[in-house]
Amino acid sequence: MYRKHMTERECEKTKQEQLRMLHRGLYVGEFYPQVEKIVIRYIRDYHSFAGDVPTEEKSWTITPQSELFFVIGCLNRECTSIGFNLQSVISSAIHAQKTEISGEMKCDGQEAPDHPEQSCDGSLKYTIKIKYK
Repeated sequence: MYRKHMTERECEKTKQEQLRMLHRGLYVGEFYPQVEKIVIRYIRDYHSFAGDVPTEEKSWTITPQSELFFVIGCLNRECTSIGFNLQSVISSAIHAQKTEISGEMKCDGQEAPDHPEQSCDGSLKYTIKIKYK
């Protein structure tokens, strides 16, 4: 049976459609009025057969005026996934009134549009601190 491979253009179009669905025009302050600030510290990794992409460590501060959108992209530029969606992690932490959580996620995308049988080897380690009003 022949399996159709996505072209890079088809892959990018699919990712953009998925991202548009996540951008709902809501703001953190509207959805979580009890939150003053969310700080996400994260490290992204990607290891490919061709060599490792340099690890990237960053911090992201979210305020009540920020859009309700918690997606961090994968370091693999050819990955078919939109990245790491932290929406459910943050939502669960806020509902449980937690002030700090840490974890790790593996990318759920494919290595590249023309390699649908090979998983992406991207990962995200995060620490999220939530300050309440």
